[in-house]
Amino acid sequence: MSMLAARRAALRAVPRARTFASTAGKTSYREQQQATIAHAAETTELWRKISYFVCLPAIAVCTLWVRNVENEHEEHQKHLMEENGGKLPEPPAYEYLNRRASGPFPWGMNTLFFNPKVNKDMSQAAEE
Repeated sequence: MSMLAARRAALRAVPRARTFASTAGKTSYREQQQATIAHAAETTELWRKISYFVCLPAIAVCTLWVRNVENEHEEHQKHLMEENGGKLPEPPAYEYLNRRASGPFPWGMNTLFFNPKVNKDMSQAAEE
């Protein structure tokens, strides 16, 4: 018999003290429940503070930043329109832009989100 097998046999032969559920833990079920409830209350309060003092200010800062960027973009668009007689300049005619591999959409050449102030009118481009 190898050393490992002898060790296993010796460990199995040693009597072990048996513990029961009532004596296994030092705290009762009621104390465990109260501890769980207290922990839940502390964790809830922590996340409430994180939400109010971290998340909401971060959202406010991001909102202000995006508003400033969009205002700059709008001013730039107005400047471009003033320079080009009230219309935006024509974008470069790259062959990979505005391709429709499977033909037009069922409702026409433009997407559902077509905005004539921002997007190129593909129905006019198809006629050319």
